[in-house]
Amino acid sequence: MKTYMKALRHACTWRWVLAVCLLCVVAPAARAAGSCTVNSTGLAFGAYQPLSFPGKLASTDVVSTATVSVTCSAIVTGGGYTISLGAGSYGVGNRISTRFLNNNLNGGAPIAFNAYTEASYSTVWGNGSVGALLVGAIPVGASSQSHIVYGKIPAGQNTIKPGSFSDSLTMTISYSP
Repeated sequence: MKTYMKALRHACTWRWVLAVCLLCVVAPAARAAGSCTVNSTGLAFGAYQPLSFPGKLASTDVVSTATVSVTCSAIVTGGGYTISLGAGSYGVGNRISTRFLNNNLNGGAPIAFNAYTEASYSTVWGNGSVGALLVGAIPVGASSQSHIVYGKIPAGQNTIKPGSFSDSLTMTISYSP
């Protein structure tokens, strides 16, 4: 009788473990039902004065802001997300610590700029290894969140030629609802 009860207890234990394991397999599929996307307005810096002449003209930082929007739908369980910003297309080095805008009209030296996660311009928005990530929470259901990001072209870049400067950067959202 003891042997039968012991075998029955083991059989029940394995059925319970199997049921828990099946829930483990099903649960991630249910969580994956939702989706999130990320979009952004562009940083528009406007005119830049690279030269300084005492008493007449001063080169100053040029700043801009952009809005990064995260839209999620059909989220079954809440979670979180991170948004990374990739390297620039121009310049040397890791192209995150300092990004560059290319002169599309006249060639010549690119102009240094960067995107930041805060208005103090102290934390570069990057990929998590170089620079910080934007982070947020994802509630259940449908939601929209937005982040303001800050761009700056530092003053005193007097080796550039007149022109129209641009670059395209890639944002990547990673989420776990």
